[in-house]
Amino acid sequence: MSLEAIFDKRIVFMTGKGGVGKTTLSMALAWAAQERGKNVILMEVDKSPNLRYILGKDIPVYKETRIAPRLAVFTLEPFKALEEYAALQIKVAAAAKLFLNNRFVSYFMQAAPGWRELVTVGKIWHTHQRTVGRGKNKRPEYDMIVVDAPATGHGLSFLRVPAIFADILKFGRMQSQTKDLLDMLRDPERTVVNVVSLPEEMPLNEAVTLADMAKSTMGMQVGVTFMNGVHPEPFLPDEKAACDNLLSDEAARNTLDQIWPCSGKALFDAAADRQARAQSCRQYLELAAKRLPTPIVELPYEYPGRVDMDGVKRLANLISQALCGGV
Repeated sequence: MSLEAIFDKRIVFMTGKGGVGKTTLSMALAWAAQERGKNVILMEVDKSPNLRYILGKDIPVYKETRIAPRLAVFTLEPFKALEEYAALQIKVAAAAKLFLNNRFVSYFMQAAPGWRELVTVGKIWHTHQRTVGRGKNKRPEYDMIVVDAPATGHGLSFLRVPAIFADILKFGRMQSQTKDLLDMLRDPERTVVNVVSLPEEMPLNEAVTLADMAKSTMGMQVGVTFMNGVHPEPFLPDEKAACDNLLSDEAARNTLDQIWPCSGKALFDAAADRQARAQSCRQYLELAAKRLPTPIVELPYEYPGRVDMDGVKRLANLISQALCGGV
């Protein structure tokens, strides 16, 4: 699969360890896709304060909110998804709500395993099925659905539930519907999983596990690993040589201390820290290239560390350049 083909997928799952910037990069990928003319919806499985920080406003749960002409965001909520599914099956929304609000049914649903994950995937499938227009003008409402999956431990494990239910349910309408979910997840023409990591030991180990789980255990296509927060080298080779020469020149250092008392040393300490961070990143990137079965897309560390909408747009541009060769 070519890297550019990621923009041709209907459903793109983004997964990774908590704290690696998964929500930020999900938003950046969605923005990059809509910049390329796609109608996109970003669906977050868990409500994220980071998305609200990026957008600078609150986003209601379980309500599509348009933030650009071709981009909407949506926060999933399992019980509301179940209520919507029940209404589709019973055909009367009020009756479905009355049924689910029955205290015995409510107690059962709180204890029953797997239903939250199943209706979550079902809502993604239902969104994927929606169309606009009629006849020759009929087309999918959304060209791409970017799913900000839960952070691991939960990770991609919520996507394993349809396969479990497919093994349990041997007949009936729900068995057929569960098979539709499984077909969607495993269809390489429609669906891809991207992994988000940092150039650090624990996130990298998690990324390797997730990529293997998606491919080997779940039979899903794996796209790329977005290696987020990569510290660049602070100096070009000739600048590094000049800095080393200055450090070795005692007279020059004394003059610098006279001009900037206490600050001259701090500047060199900061430079050394930046160099150490860049070297560490490079080592983990080399290790990632050996351990991960995916192409790696490097994205720079954003100062001061928390990304707003302007930062998302910068990352979106870098993602487009990396996936499409500057297109």
